[in-house]
Amino acid sequence: MDYFGDETVTVQGKKWKWKTFKTTEGYPVSNNLLDWVIGQERALNECYLCLEEWVHKLKHLEKEEWYEAWKDPNKEKPNTTKTAPPGPYLLLLGDPGTGKSLIGRALAAHLTELYKKQKIQLQDVICWQNEIIPSEPKISSHPAGEGKNLIFKEKLKETKKLFLQRVGVKALTYLMIIVASIFMFAGFYYLWGQKVQWDENLAGGFGIPIQEVYGGDFTKYILDAFVSIGTTTFLPAGMMLMFLILVVVLGRFGMMGGAKGVGGAKATTVPKLIVDNSKKVAPFIDSTGHGSAQLFGSIAWDPLQTGGLGTPEHQRVTVGDVHRAHMGIIFIDEIKNLKPAEAVTLLTVLEDGQLPVTLRSRWDEGNTAAMAVATEPIPCMCFLVGAGNFDSIGQIHPALMDRIYGYGKVVRMNNDMPNSMENRRKYVQFIAQEVERFHLIPFSRDACREIVDEGRRRSNKRDRLTTRFRPMISIIKTAATLAILEGCGTVEKRHVVDSIEKHCKTIQKQILEHQISERGKLLDIRPEGARLGQIYGLAVVSDPYSGEMTGNVLTVKGFLDKRDNGKNNHLKGYYKVTGIAKGGKERFITDSVAKVRSVILQKYGADIAQDFFTHIDFAQAYGIDGPSAGVTMTILLCSLIEGKPIRQDVAVTGEINVGVDGEVPVTAVGGLHEKIKAAEAWGFKRVIIPAKNYKHSIDPQDYHIEVVASETLEGYLKECLVD
Repeated sequence: MDYFGDETVTVQGKKWKWKTFKTTEGYPVSNNLLDWVIGQERALNECYLCLEEWVHKLKHLEKEEWYEAWKDPNKEKPNTTKTAPPGPYLLLLGDPGTGKSLIGRALAAHLTELYKKQKIQLQDVICWQNEIIPSEPKISSHPAGEGKNLIFKEKLKETKKLFLQRVGVKALTYLMIIVASIFMFAGFYYLWGQKVQWDENLAGGFGIPIQEVYGGDFTKYILDAFVSIGTTTFLPAGMMLMFLILVVVLGRFGMMGGAKGVGGAKATTVPKLIVDNSKKVAPFIDSTGHGSAQLFGSIAWDPLQTGGLGTPEHQRVTVGDVHRAHMGIIFIDEIKNLKPAEAVTLLTVLEDGQLPVTLRSRWDEGNTAAMAVATEPIPCMCFLVGAGNFDSIGQIHPALMDRIYGYGKVVRMNNDMPNSMENRRKYVQFIAQEVERFHLIPFSRDACREIVDEGRRRSNKRDRLTTRFRPMISIIKTAATLAILEGCGTVEKRHVVDSIEKHCKTIQKQILEHQISERGKLLDIRPEGARLGQIYGLAVVSDPYSGEMTGNVLTVKGFLDKRDNGKNNHLKGYYKVTGIAKGGKERFITDSVAKVRSVILQKYGADIAQDFFTHIDFAQAYGIDGPSAGVTMTILLCSLIEGKPIRQDVAVTGEINVGVDGEVPVTAVGGLHEKIKAAEAWGFKRVIIPAKNYKHSIDPQDYHIEVVASETLEGYLKECLVD
């Protein structure tokens, strides 16, 4: 059967011929994110169970009229613990890149469909001003979409009220301007009359002419007239004008109802829409790495609040992720990083389904008006999807972990899936998805096959494919970029190979390979001919933090001299291995050294530590550890005892074990792919590995070097020793 099969199947309503397809162009990609999840069928089934339980819980709340109790902001809010049981929650544990966050987003889309099917309405949440106790804003909850309508109605009411106020203020202003103008006109009119009297020199008091009374000083006369006239005309007009100027200035700076405070909010009694689900799509809130204020909300601080001139309390309420995820999904990756206080508060949310908003910040104490503000409980009935690596099990807050175990499910994400025809087709689907997502050019059939083969190699199993897709995305993008730079219309196999071997190695692997390359210039490795007392073994060098590995070739030399050869009878038996890790209870190489001695005793009846002067040296190496050097040392000693040279174009690896029934077994070791690639890079013609490794994880078609498998020491000797 062909690699991808020979059937014609229907994918997303379109026929796709697996036998004859040449590129991924035209492959129908689903719009449902759940279809994008590959290799995690068990995890998805557990997720579906949790969602069904979640929907059942919400339906129960509907029967209990829990939603109705939140509609009126002036009514007492329900006690959730009496009406709704806790849970369910979901914790996804697995290696990075296995699709945990993708599952979280996909579940939100699936939850929206379930809500439509079960006729469950999402909710908007509104924060109202508390006229009696302003520091305790009130809360109400309404079916999705009604929140905006309520806010619009309240804004319309306030707009009408402000309009009438402004009309009244303007009418009063114009009236005052008219009255002030009349007073001003009257004042100037009377002053003009006084000027006329002066010019005509009319008689004043006691019948004496005015000019004689003031001695001809007009300035003194007019000042006296201004004082007497101004108290009844100019003074009232000036006071009116000053009042008008004050009103204009206060209005300009927002002191008359137009003040803008925190976030541009006006000093208004209009309620604030704090949770908006008008799109009627189940919310998905990614809270990874968020702190306490982001998770659980906070009260904004206003520098003018202490003086009563700032933003009203209900306008300064900012809800957290748990409130915005009400009736939706809140996703927290690396959930082990939650601080203890945050984990405890999250427990309250999960248990009660409601949480008031109060001041939260990085400071434990402070002296601001915001500290006195705390809302009524705000509904936050959210479905928790936590994620982490396997080390999260012992690092999550114990109380939180206990709730997840008790009321939810902990699901292990698969690192690989069977290397079946169905899953190889899913790899093609994965490639088509990424091509569409990143707007790449299509991949040829051979390029798809090479990516599938790389997925098999990365699983370290012959019959499995890796489900750690994030590193595979990098390969796909890089291969497509290489093809585009060449002006190709499709991505070919050579582009994928170049992407894997030259461009998509992690920095840890790059560093390791650089170190090995630099050290290799000083090594004496010549894979040709046959030599007595020298063998090449294979090992891996690992990065302690990332686990990345690269292969290494070890030159192992040996010296063996029998005590009774007449030259050194005075020497005691001696068995020494140099270049290996010393000390410590976890040194695997120590066990290998001991087993080599026992195997040689079983095979030849000679004790290399008593009957011989024995020295094995891992030349130009230091700190070699692990069980895979056991067969290397054993073959070296067999060569010396039998006097048969060892082929130098052969490299070996495997764990030696004490024999039973005359056979010495060689068992499986790790890092085979990296070891074989290292031997291939050095120019060896053949590599011998344990049969279990060959059967379980190695496909010889991946290499240009001959890979030979053997179960026993005899098989290794047959391939290595030269008669």
